[in-house]
Amino acid sequence: MTVNVNKVAASQAKADNPLGQCCHITLSNGVEALYLNGEFITDAEPADGVPSLLPLARSIARASDCLLNCYAVHEPKDEEWAWNDVVDEIQQRKRDEPEALVPYVFTPDSPDAPRGFLTKLLALRK
Repeated sequence: MTVNVNKVAASQAKADNPLGQCCHITLSNGVEALYLNGEFITDAEPADGVPSLLPLARSIARASDCLLNCYAVHEPKDEEWAWNDVVDEIQQRKRDEPEALVPYVFTPDSPDAPRGFLTKLLALRK
């Protein structure tokens, strides 16, 4: 029996990566991050005049023919926070309360942001 090593590695990577293949995170203060295959790519602060990462994340997901998982979460309380703290919190919440932290998922062919995601982003910014 032959085993496709690439398929096994991809399957293992998917199991170890709760963010999914493509992930966009928005904090309550408007700061955003982009992750691909569980790896941090970049972040941005649109309040500082930097464009949002969401259109870039959607383009990458569309080009990769994968789903884009979007999370809108509160900014960490610790002033010295790092993105790995945010990801750790997402992972912990997914383990403890899977129904309470469901990502908004964009499919490659979805034209617009789901209404619930926009509502969540607006609610966090109040």
